[in-house]
Amino acid sequence: MLTVISFVAALTLQSQGPVTIDPGMSREQVVAKLGEPLSTRSYDGHTYLLYRNGCEKKCGMNDLVVLDSGKVVDAVFRSPSRWYSGKSSSPRMISAAEARKGAPASAAPLKTSTKKPGT
Repeated sequence: MLTVISFVAALTLQSQGPVTIDPGMSREQVVAKLGEPLSTRSYDGHTYLLYRNGCEKKCGMNDLVVLDSGKVVDAVFRSPSRWYSGKSSSPRMISAAEARKGAPASAAPLKTSTKKPGT
């Protein structure tokens, strides 16, 4: 019975689209939307809320919400059921195939200049 209830709840959440976290939200607002975090860390005035996302091995990380002075300033989500409406500090997630390829062939190596400015 519990499995059926969990399944129905998951379907309901999926039909509503991703849960959105906005810059400036309080910790309480984040927890109301995402639930209690898997773990919480604090350092140098920032609080880091870590959430399971179901792809920890593949993605290499948990989902993350960063608070500064109790307000959301950043989030990195790999779960398709979560979305951050602000500008995330994380680049887009790349596939394993892209990671194996390395830098694209069209990317030219960085050039250094020995010219002095103004010459």
